[in-house]
Amino acid sequence: MSRPVIGMSTGRMAVDYGPVPQYPLTYVPVDYVEAMLEAGGLPMPLALHEVGLYEGAVAEQLAHCDGLLLSGGVDISPAMYGEQPHPDLNATTPDRDAHELALLAEARRRGIPVLAICRGIQLVNVAYGGTLYQDIPSQVPAAIQHAQRSARHLPSHDVTVTEPSRLYGLVGGSLAVTSFHHQAIKDLGADLDVVATAPDGIIEAVEATDHPWLVAVQWHPEMSHGADAASKAIFDAFVRQCAGE
Repeated sequence: MSRPVIGMSTGRMAVDYGPVPQYPLTYVPVDYVEAMLEAGGLPMPLALHEVGLYEGAVAEQLAHCDGLLLSGGVDISPAMYGEQPHPDLNATTPDRDAHELALLAEARRRGIPVLAICRGIQLVNVAYGGTLYQDIPSQVPAAIQHAQRSARHLPSHDVTVTEPSRLYGLVGGSLAVTSFHHQAIKDLGADLDVVATAPDGIIEAVEATDHPWLVAVQWHPEMSHGADAASKAIFDAFVRQCAGE
């Protein structure tokens, strides 16, 4: 039986590539690829391009996919939710914002499963009409450390999961997670349910009420899937949904 094809959003970066300085790349971190393969999916990175450059390109990209994974990455531009840049806003990629919004809109139209991670949950919230904290340390009093300094596969803080929710059925009522972000959901978008929070109240997971299967988490299960049963369970469940099981 063939593996379900998982479209994965990609980022953009420039690196020194041999004799070519600042060579532009579109990329997806290897952790996502390995987590998806181990869960039984076939990862297909969706090349980042300027929306509108090729008519129908986003629809054609997802036409080959059984599910969509929105990956982590750089900050989302506050212009997407009607705010001015905060002094501690990091780099943004407006083309990526537009591409992922278009991918999510097409995934919602087709009703295919969506798993969103870190930046992905923020993108989902913006797409549903919500806003973001542009910088947690300066905007959330008494916030815990959300940009951990330990190795990426090691958990750094706890998350409480509420029931009933799909996530609760997968991981139970609490888990320790890996965390690398400084933005987070502020005002919740419409048709989203909060299903997990950090000890400081930061929203850590949401699920969509208007979609067959859309789960979004703020932490990084792809970094810990190899050693953490809860992280693996999230990818396994997503791939099963994409396979129509």
